[in-house]
Amino acid sequence: MHRRMVAIVTLSLALAAVAAFGAQETSKPAEPAKKAAASGPRPVIEIPRMRHDFGEVYERPKFEASFQVRNRGKADLVISDVKPGCGCTVANFDKVIPPGGEGKIALVLDGTRVHGEFAKTAQVLSNDPEHPELTLTIAGNKVAFLNIVPDGVVYLQGRYDEKIEKSVTITSNEKQPDFKITKVTSDIDDKIAYDFKPGAAKGEYILRIEKKQEQAMSSSYGTVTIHTNSTNAPETKLQVQVMTKGNITVSPSSVNFGNVAFAAKDKQASPITRTIMVIKNSGEGLDLKDLKIDNPNFKATIAPVTPGKQFKVEVTFQPPLKRAPSQREIGEMIINTNDPREPMVSIRLSARAI
Repeated sequence: MHRRMVAIVTLSLALAAVAAFGAQETSKPAEPAKKAAASGPRPVIEIPRMRHDFGEVYERPKFEASFQVRNRGKADLVISDVKPGCGCTVANFDKVIPPGGEGKIALVLDGTRVHGEFAKTAQVLSNDPEHPELTLTIAGNKVAFLNIVPDGVVYLQGRYDEKIEKSVTITSNEKQPDFKITKVTSDIDDKIAYDFKPGAAKGEYILRIEKKQEQAMSSSYGTVTIHTNSTNAPETKLQVQVMTKGNITVSPSSVNFGNVAFAAKDKQASPITRTIMVIKNSGEGLDLKDLKIDNPNFKATIAPVTPGKQFKVEVTFQPPLKRAPSQREIGEMIINTNDPREPMVSIRLSARAI
């Protein structure tokens, strides 16, 4: 009996050991495959220089950079794609590089889309399992041939009888000792006047641009061209916006009565009145001759507040019979004045049925 019990216990321990060994083998089925994959031939991408820095460089149409790519692995390196960021394009790249071989990636950056210090990137996608994605960078500091302060668009905005002028200071970033502005021209001579003179420092110039006061109400863009003795930048263009506003202000410029209870078949709707102020900003002698409204549901009256300068216009809306759920009433009010430059002003009127 004792021997039988010993045999059973021994057999049970043996079976448990076999089961444990089998479970251990089953729990790690991918380990051998993983080691095999890691020990197999694979590509290894190497880009010695990941960043191309131009440093301080004068403006140019485009910036071009070439990046060397090496394959240090034992299998073909496949570059599946190179994805450029904003303003950067991919000129070309070698798609397959054999083991021990070299290739290149050429990037081009649009020079008109960068200003001052810049850094643009491109993502390199490959079949290198350790480095499937790398980032290339093109950087630099773009410097204009001419330094114009303040830079950007010159805005000349004001009323037609108001004197508006702006001045900019111009120097050369090329540091040439004999820098000179030879002349200044424009494609909007009918809207602006301009002149230039030497500044306080050597090689410095002051350019003055003035909006012509006799301009009618309008808004337009143009360019002023600065001609210099620079061989690299004989012409530099400066953008100018000229906006001539009227001398008569209408406040508010439109009247929206909002949601209004329109009349029903058995109920008259109550009228609603809004006030508009018409003001001459400078000078005197303004007179509002009359007004016209193209919708009979709107009526208006004119009353002087400050003769020759300020008037109150009261607009009354008489809600008509409601015929549709989304009914709207729209009108235009024209006020005729004695100002030859602004003989009339237009105000939009609107109301919506509740």
